[in-house]
Amino acid sequence: MVYSVRMRAAQGAPHEKGGRHISGAERIVSAQEVASIVQKMFFRAKNHALGEPDFINISIERLEFSKIKQIAALPLVTVKANDHGQALFCARQLLLASGVEEQVIEEAIEMLARGPSPDGRNMRGAVIMDAQSGRRLEPDSWRGVRASHMDYTPQAAKQLSCLLEPLGLDHFRVKEALALASKVIWSGTLAEICCSDDPHYTTGYVSSRRLGYVRIPHLKHPSFKGGRVFFVRLKDVNLTEYITRLEEEPVLITQISAVRGVKDLTSLLEEGHQWTMPERVTS
Repeated sequence: MVYSVRMRAAQGAPHEKGGRHISGAERIVSAQEVASIVQKMFFRAKNHALGEPDFINISIERLEFSKIKQIAALPLVTVKANDHGQALFCARQLLLASGVEEQVIEEAIEMLARGPSPDGRNMRGAVIMDAQSGRRLEPDSWRGVRASHMDYTPQAAKQLSCLLEPLGLDHFRVKEALALASKVIWSGTLAEICCSDDPHYTTGYVSSRRLGYVRIPHLKHPSFKGGRVFFVRLKDVNLTEYITRLEEEPVLITQISAVRGVKDLTSLLEEGHQWTMPERVTS
């Protein structure tokens, strides 16, 4: 018996009434772990760098284990970037190499700078953008689409920590971001760009089926609002099924792919095509 435990926290009002997003987290755990996970999530929500929330929602949902998909994590690597300018250059080149049109990349980066919601604020979820036209596809441009219901098996989580620790990356931010990016790409996304809305966390990432999960230091600039954009080829996806897969279909990461240190952009782009990404399960 397993449960999905999810937390979201907002300031000023609940998320559905326009509250400012403060924090979010989720796990898939056994019944015996639920109480301790709830306590940890409450503490995390109450002690966030973005401020103390006024509304904390913690939901607990029983899952049928037989319906949970098992997937592999994306390969992880960090691209060398010494400042924000280099970070933006790397992000652009990585997205281009992943099949996103140049003008669409510029629109996405501008959106992360000004804030993705219509009033220029952060959204709880992600923007979905057509990789060829730049058209926004998410049903609610105030809320966005939130990838959900993912976690590691205990064995995979332990293996990942062992690989990340020598690199100084054994932190919940890295592990949660990798899990989310892995589900997003598995769900049929062409590529993703993300930079945090937390002003104190400046490392963002680009992920794609071709390149895996690429951490980009200094991507978050003090002037950037932050957020995430999922790029899809509209002609290749059923949008309703895609969003349902992102938001509702549970996955557990059972296999850890390559975990590497810092690579320069040229080497990373040259080697990317050699990585074999696991196929997305559609059944």
